[in-house]
Amino acid sequence: MSAKPYANLALLTDLDGTLLTPEKTLSAEDAAAIADFREKGGLFSFATGRSLHASQAYIAQLQPDFAVVLYNGALIYDPKTAQTTGETFLPAAAEPLIQELMQQFPTAGAEVLCPEGIFTIQDNEYEREHLRVTNIPMILRDFREIDTTSCYKALFADDPAVIDRMSRYAAAERFSAVSFTRSHKTFLEILPLETNKGTALRKLRAMLPENVRIGATGDFDNDIAMLKTADFCGCPADAQDCVQNAVAAQGGFRSSKTCASGFFADWIHAFAQKYAAQ
Repeated sequence: MSAKPYANLALLTDLDGTLLTPEKTLSAEDAAAIADFREKGGLFSFATGRSLHASQAYIAQLQPDFAVVLYNGALIYDPKTAQTTGETFLPAAAEPLIQELMQQFPTAGAEVLCPEGIFTIQDNEYEREHLRVTNIPMILRDFREIDTTSCYKALFADDPAVIDRMSRYAAAERFSAVSFTRSHKTFLEILPLETNKGTALRKLRAMLPENVRIGATGDFDNDIAMLKTADFCGCPADAQDCVQNAVAAQGGFRSSKTCASGFFADWIHAFAQKYAAQ
């Protein structure tokens, strides 16, 4: 067997609900599996809807081997050089669409995410909890002061039933200038058109060695494009039904474990069994 049997493998994982436990930590079992994977030549990184600021602690802890995907695909960032290797911003057409959603759903919290920071443009309890979990201070801004063409994305936060209604409302043709995704049952995100973790993965593939097999894991709607783009995909047992179905359709790995019970170690074993050099 090769001394570096995983030298042809790269892992790209979602953070929340996939790699991280419900307490937003990395389990000892999963940390050991990642360390073993890397020691045997594998490359490791992550793709998240989180901002650069909200990802810094995990960048420092995980020390990714290649660029990370942030803002659900709007930014590709190389932590080794602290340089942006690709970024996409909302179009000017997003501004009236965001305003319309704020007016039609006045109870929803809302924020815009820019290189300069995250700005709350409509406050509620879900928005405050989201900022607390990601350890981001609240900075209130009048939306009229925001240039949407300098924003990576916008996020609405509310009760799941409200977000469901908002998703249906935003399915109208006039919203087709932007992309929408759900990264949590309480969130609806607005992204630049055709921007997602899958388009970001295609850009990452061009930065990696030609023979590398890429495995991707996720648990929510915003991960599906990435899962479909990878060479092999997987999901935890408690992933959304739409994710489970997407992984099954791709011939991927559906674990019997969750992010709280060792899913990622289980996933690494399945990925290595399929692709590791013998």
